[in-house]
Amino acid sequence: MKDQRSDVSKISVCLVTIVLAASMIGSGCAGVVNGSNAGGSGTPAPTSQAQSQLSATPTSASFPAVAMGSNSSQTITLRNAGTTSVTISSASVTGAGFSTSGLTLPMSIAAGKNATFNVVFAPSAAGNVTGSISLRSNAPDSPLAISTSGSAVASSPLLSSSANSLDFGSVLVGSNNSLGIVLRNNGNANVTISNVLVTGAGFSVSGAGANTTLAPGQTAALNVVFAPSLTGSVAGSIAVASNVGGLSIALAGSGGQLSSHSVALTWDPSSSPIIGYYVYRVLADGSYVKMNTAPVVPTDYTDTNIQSGQTYTYVVTAVDTDHVESVYSDPAVAIIP
Repeated sequence: MKDQRSDVSKISVCLVTIVLAASMIGSGCAGVVNGSNAGGSGTPAPTSQAQSQLSATPTSASFPAVAMGSNSSQTITLRNAGTTSVTISSASVTGAGFSTSGLTLPMSIAAGKNATFNVVFAPSAAGNVTGSISLRSNAPDSPLAISTSGSAVASSPLLSSSANSLDFGSVLVGSNNSLGIVLRNNGNANVTISNVLVTGAGFSVSGAGANTTLAPGQTAALNVVFAPSLTGSVAGSIAVASNVGGLSIALAGSGGQLSSHSVALTWDPSSSPIIGYYVYRVLADGSYVKMNTAPVVPTDYTDTNIQSGQTYTYVVTAVDTDHVESVYSDPAVAIIP
């Protein structure tokens, strides 16, 4: 019996060609295409047209609670995700207090590349403001819009210090001791320090000085040194002047004289295996200063660096073979005549 199935080894194809460049439509029949070779001919796949594609990240910029007279900025990243370069020709800004920086026009961004600029909000009046940044380019979706919003509040800079006073205690004549102060702007607008003055014999200060500007939340350090040249008590002060007024820090200290006496310490030996002992002297603020840089093996220590008329407190620790220190011993107190 004859096979009624079609012979698929030969297919006659009729193609219709549309020519877009001219107002004509032509048709014709192609020749016979044999079997599996049919995929090797026919209409070529269309090629995609090269184009630029501009986007922004983030797509909006928000500026909450910016103090009048100050400014805040936010970085915007522009990306060209297209296959050809994009050129930004112009930018327009709306909304009181909004502006841009770092946007030099015309600006070209190569395919697959990024560029950045800043949106700045510098309000001159209190209240809420909305606006936009519009970037015109040769990208198909031009212009690119970036929305902006901000709120302005009254300016309120506030300068504070980490301590209202510093007491250096007794410092040997001819030596020195230093303590630190941290200045901080706790307000919402810039603080500008105009001057830092120190009074009192032997006191000096370094660090933040004239023309130092602190942004909201920013800090600056003052290092105060007491180097007495005479024995006896000394009082002084630090006066910090700024655009928000001044603040004062009281200073105190005394010049001491090296005593002809010494302090001899002895203690019972540890019952555990150890490599030696550390001796500490307790300062007036409760901190501990190590007297020996390496563990001493004997169970005694003599301190000759002492001042007349002072009281000193000492503790001792034992150091085991793993270089781990024990807890502090009971304190020993020495009163120097």
